[in-house]
Amino acid sequence: MNDATSPKALIYCRVSSERQATEGHGLDSQEHRCREFAKASGYNVEDVFRDSYTGGGDFMERPGMSSLFAHLDKFPHRTYVVIFDDLKRLARDSLFFAKLRIAFKARGVRLESPNIKLGDSDEEEFVETVLMGAAQLERKQNRRQVIQKMKARIEKGYWPFFPPPGYRFTNNSLHGKLLVPYEPNASLIREAFEGYASERFGTLTEVVNFLRTSGYKGGPQGKSVYVEGVTRLLRRVIYAGYIERLEWEVSRRKAQHEGIVSLEVFEKVQSKLDGKYKVRARKDDRIEFVLRGFLTCPFCEGTLTASWSRNRHGDRYRYYRCKTPSCERYNKGSNGNFVDQEFEKLLRSVCPNDSATQLAKAVLLDLWGKRMATITNRHSGLEKRLQQIRSEVDTLSSRIVRAVDDSLIRVYEEQIIKSNREAALLQEKLKELGTSTVSFETALEVVMAFLQNPINIWMKDDIHAKRLVLKLVFAEKLAFHPKFGFETPQKSLLLALFEQIPAKESQDVEAGRVELPSESVFDHESTTHSSMFKFKQ
Repeated sequence: MNDATSPKALIYCRVSSERQATEGHGLDSQEHRCREFAKASGYNVEDVFRDSYTGGGDFMERPGMSSLFAHLDKFPHRTYVVIFDDLKRLARDSLFFAKLRIAFKARGVRLESPNIKLGDSDEEEFVETVLMGAAQLERKQNRRQVIQKMKARIEKGYWPFFPPPGYRFTNNSLHGKLLVPYEPNASLIREAFEGYASERFGTLTEVVNFLRTSGYKGGPQGKSVYVEGVTRLLRRVIYAGYIERLEWEVSRRKAQHEGIVSLEVFEKVQSKLDGKYKVRARKDDRIEFVLRGFLTCPFCEGTLTASWSRNRHGDRYRYYRCKTPSCERYNKGSNGNFVDQEFEKLLRSVCPNDSATQLAKAVLLDLWGKRMATITNRHSGLEKRLQQIRSEVDTLSSRIVRAVDDSLIRVYEEQIIKSNREAALLQEKLKELGTSTVSFETALEVVMAFLQNPINIWMKDDIHAKRLVLKLVFAEKLAFHPKFGFETPQKSLLLALFEQIPAKESQDVEAGRVELPSESVFDHESTTHSSMFKFKQ
């Protein structure tokens, strides 16, 4: 029988992963066996279709199988035999195998294999059903075994999935595959978490814009990041050095890898994300309108918005406007250049003098010394609470063993999860109490240098640095009058402290005759721009 008169055959090969396709030579082996079978059967092989795709799911989602059917439909008047190596190569699911058989039969295609004889008799159909049932059982068992192994890995504190942005796997002699921070994404993600927790980034939009302009490469296929993606990123406890998989009943636990942020910062971010508000990214949220959101109208106290305007010659100008309909200044703008000039004058005027700065530094150091004296008591309090939580967890665990009501068991389990999370946070706080990466004196020097002359930071071409200046120097939004400029602002706590202690009273302070500010100065714990300063207790 020559090639012209030989029945035409198409070969289908499939492996379950790209690794099998590239390393195991499985596709080549299958094709070789199928070609030998076709030669022995007198078939003329017209084409070969390959897939590297798992056995579960719709067979038409496989590129090779889809191309095979497209080829059959392109030549509907030809009679084909489709050859495959083994029944598992076609499908490992009874339902989809049945659909696949129907699809081939509707096109008049006969299926043949060197390993099994297929036909339409009752006996042959029974054998196919048994073999397909066995293949389906094997697939489900394999999946269960994989999940069990991954679950065991998670329970030991290891991440078994694809590395999240900011991490990559390294081979560790003790741990095997272990996540390690990967730069520059790790530092950028840390700054995003800390900035959002400390109000340096007031909205998710600001986090998005920071990542977009800082070279973050965590988006899929290198695409730009958006609010939804950043929200998912900020929800991942893996960045705090913890791991959980609630759908596999693995509660939160300390992971083996190094966290990028502290658990306390992570929990602050979660509280802020749970505020039940959404923010849309704005295309004009950029450095030209850095004061947008910080300026108010002196007539109605509403927040000013900002936009570009054009004159009749087409030239563009920046304006800040009041958009309150009932205000007498509604939709009337103030030139952005004039606003910037007036703000720079204001910023230069709020800088404290050197003597007041040095005196305030001495006062803050004295307060810090008293603060350090209370750390031991705080440490004891945290230890006591941690022991209480552990006792509560033991009690709840014993109640679960005795409980018979499923709803009551779920309540106990939820309380245990909540208690374990609180315990993890307390353990991290205890660890931080005994660790100081930056001395208070060193950090204070950096802060003082910043607050003595914030105009130097403001003049940098960096929107995030500018907004940090706004939040550190001014306690509230700034009212701007279109004619008289800025009204007297309320300054931040530290700047107000400078003015409350005039330099001429330094001797009184040394003699103890001046009442020092309350230690509540240190009660507000926040994390700020990592390159500026960081306080740790």
